[in-house]
Amino acid sequence: MNSNLINTQLQSLERLKQKTQTLIDVKSTLVTKNEILDQKKALLEQVNSERQRLNKEKKLLLDMLQSIQRDLDSMVEAEKALAKEYEDLERNVNKYRIEQYEPLQDEVNEIRVKSGMMKLPHIQQELEAKMAKVLEDRRMKWQEGSSSSNSRSKR
Repeated sequence: MNSNLINTQLQSLERLKQKTQTLIDVKSTLVTKNEILDQKKALLEQVNSERQRLNKEKKLLLDMLQSIQRDLDSMVEAEKALAKEYEDLERNVNKYRIEQYEPLQDEVNEIRVKSGMMKLPHIQQELEAKMAKVLEDRRMKWQEGSSSSNSRSKR
């Protein structure tokens, strides 16, 4: 009987050893998986935090775009109003030139020619000379601006 008892105890000890080893392996796997779980949780928190930061940045940029769009809409309205004013004024100027200026200039020039004087230049010549002067002044300012920026960049 002793030998049976010893065999039973040996089997029991062997089974205990196997179960203990299995427990150690399972425990090791569980610890490893918990560490991985903690790492994933930390990573998830980082990703979540970054997503929230990006959403805030996106909202800021969308707000800026909406503000720019409102400004553009205002500019379009102002441009339309100015274009209408310009067209109205241009029509009035042309009407005034045709109905008032040209008949009066023709009359004055006729009297001047009869009196032996030279005709007055047409207003279009004066306007073209004035525009040429404005363009020349603008060109000079542009050249001064680019020469001063060139001298600054050479320093």
